Amino acid sequence: MKNPRVVFRHFSGSGPLSIYWHDGPYGDAVEAAKGRGVAWLAPNGELLGVELDDVRWLRDEQSLELRNGDVVAVRVVRGKVTVRVKWSGRKPRAA
Repeated sequence: MKNPRVVFRHFSGSGPLSIYWHDGPYGDAVEAAKGRGVAWLAPNGELLGVELDDVRWLRDEQSLELRNGDVVAVRVVRGKVTVRVKWSGRKPRAA
């Protein structure tokens, strides 16, 4: 998977953080099973992007557990974002 494009729209110390692995359009977002945010999935189940609702700019750690079993974890230190994805082990189905 290619490196993600990160968009962090913080105001007064926090804000939404978006991470995209593919260019849009994305369609409807699905709520995360655990965590505060949404994800966009391709029809075959491949992860296209995620958005976390509120992330602090100075220091924060959050994760989104998706219904397909994937987990996206982010760590922020002084606005620098590190992204890790733990795949569920299943392969996306053919489109």
